[in-house]
Amino acid sequence: MIGFPRRRLALIPAGLLAAPALAQEAPWPNRPIRLVVAFPPGGLTDVMGRMVAQRLQAELGQPVVVDNRGGAGGTAGTQVAVRAAPDGYTVAVAVPSTHITGPILFPTPGYDGVNDVAPVGAFASVASIAVVHPSVPATSIAELTALAKARPGALNFGSAGAGGSVHLAGELYKMRAGIDIVHVPYRGGAAMLTDLLSGRVQIAFDNLPQILPHVRSGAVRGLAVTSRERQALIPELPTMIEAGVPGYEIISWFGLTAPLGTPAPIVARMNAIMRAMVADPAVQTQLGQMGAAPLSMTPAEFGDFLRAERERYGEIIRVSGARVD
Repeated sequence: MIGFPRRRLALIPAGLLAAPALAQEAPWPNRPIRLVVAFPPGGLTDVMGRMVAQRLQAELGQPVVVDNRGGAGGTAGTQVAVRAAPDGYTVAVAVPSTHITGPILFPTPGYDGVNDVAPVGAFASVASIAVVHPSVPATSIAELTALAKARPGALNFGSAGAGGSVHLAGELYKMRAGIDIVHVPYRGGAAMLTDLLSGRVQIAFDNLPQILPHVRSGAVRGLAVTSRERQALIPELPTMIEAGVPGYEIISWFGLTAPLGTPAPIVARMNAIMRAMVADPAVQTQLGQMGAAPLSMTPAEFGDFLRAERERYGEIIRVSGARVD
């Protein structure tokens, strides 16, 4: 230390010399992590979020607290997560409506959803089933399309809310089949399902885990699945493409993002935990029982995936004229 006599240095208390070292934060993580689920408890996104939260908690040795923040189609809670400190102590469950369609449809979402997050990875996907109430005289997608063309604007389809993958599944069907059916948005999947089962709503494209029991019971009639491949839990249903709707694919997917600027080693560690989770046979069995499929992506791959999804969904929204009421 130039210009500082040794005898004066010796008089400085040892505790002050050690202060900078003591001020350094312990390695991450050293306190609880918040996982934001931008929907109320009990829904499919919440179930998926809690699954990954449990695995992160077990591997990281710190509590991972699920923070349910519903509202505005998932954009309210996601905005909170996006704006959090980029220190590895806040992550968000990403689904199509929170990171892709919500920022497009809502006038002031407060975030971009793709360019202003640090992608961590994806871990599951879920197809939907195109269903009709038994009062609808259609036993196939071809018959439903013919009926809709014969009666333009007379049939309706319900969704859990504007902008979600279930809504845009119906819009994509309208586009690809050249038909006019009326969208009826609800405040959540439970309300839509109630009206579908009563016949107030005639058509829906609902997530497989929610609607499959009602297909099995005969309360609704399953016509096709929205994925490119048939689903193991209901292999007798064709895909929408097989049923005569070209270029059709809509799935819900689940991933994690962190605030932009979160250190790359932290993102990489969480990604490694997620990829090990979906490689676990027990987890694959659990997902399969729910009608879900495992997904595994690096952070870079998930970032590319988000950009591709925004382009795809953006086209559907633009062409269909879908909007938030």
